[in-house]
Amino acid sequence: MKYIALSNGKKLSKIGLGVSRFGTRTPDELAGEMLRRFLAAGGTLIDTARNYYEWVENGRGKSEEFLGRWMEANGCRERIVLSTKGGVSNEGKRFRVNLSREGLRTELRQSLEALRTDHLDIYLLHRDEPGRPVEEIVDSLQELADAGRCGSIGVCNWRCERIRAANQYAQRHGLRPIQLVQTWWSMAAYTETMWDDPTTTHMDQETAEYCREHGCVVMAYTAQAKGFFQKACAVGTDGLESLLKHRMLTMENLKRLEKLQAYCAGAGCTPTDVVLGYVTSNPLSGTALVSCSSLEQLEDVLNSADYVLPGEVIQELDRA
Repeated sequence: MKYIALSNGKKLSKIGLGVSRFGTRTPDELAGEMLRRFLAAGGTLIDTARNYYEWVENGRGKSEEFLGRWMEANGCRERIVLSTKGGVSNEGKRFRVNLSREGLRTELRQSLEALRTDHLDIYLLHRDEPGRPVEEIVDSLQELADAGRCGSIGVCNWRCERIRAANQYAQRHGLRPIQLVQTWWSMAAYTETMWDDPTTTHMDQETAEYCREHGCVVMAYTAQAKGFFQKACAVGTDGLESLLKHRMLTMENLKRLEKLQAYCAGAGCTPTDVVLGYVTSNPLSGTALVSCSSLEQLEDVLNSADYVLPGEVIQELDRA
């Protein structure tokens, strides 16, 4: 397992386990076994959010609650780099963002209670609220970080200009900067139809350059591009489900698929080695967040955790 050192002394694994379905769609026994195998393989980063699967009946907070019970029962809180997100609620699958200080205070308290802990390693704002002054949000985030005893703070689905403005304000006033940025990032070329959700963001050149220059760690969600490359290698592009074709089947991604297949054939590695290595071996410091629906999928990920993808291969994929 590869790691990034955090300011609180903990090691952030470059593979992070997303547990959005735990407590709702994933059976408890399977979820617990996934967590055990992930920790046994050296994984440390567990990522959740207050509003995950809120669109399921009584789903709000269930991922945090399951994780809190599991950590308490297994006595493993200090082995985990615990990351959660706040500031968002759902009406169905429609997101409502509230980054008011009082709203965030309430959510943080609820998250700590659900997770059965008195501190967080990472706390992220799950969406931006562009109509709210960034200065107000930064001031609120400082208070939250202190109240939640957060090792690191960050944002998810924020555009680069807002991250830059937030950190400029923090620097002028001697406040803690945004250290982590969670966004869509994978070896797939992004298209606007991937999510049909204007409140999400993806890795672009401006964000990448900013994160490199300022030492921000990128938490890459959907780091495996919904399994597009692995599935295309296994069954061919004609065998992909329609939604995956709609989201991923572009000329750019077909070129990257061709390069991936050629490299795997020559290097004797797996498609998952390349897909995860694109993030975990990237010059841009990042961790690949993965969500798995079976132990087999998790084992495939863990088998690729140590793979080092050569820099020239990453550059060639980017050029495609």
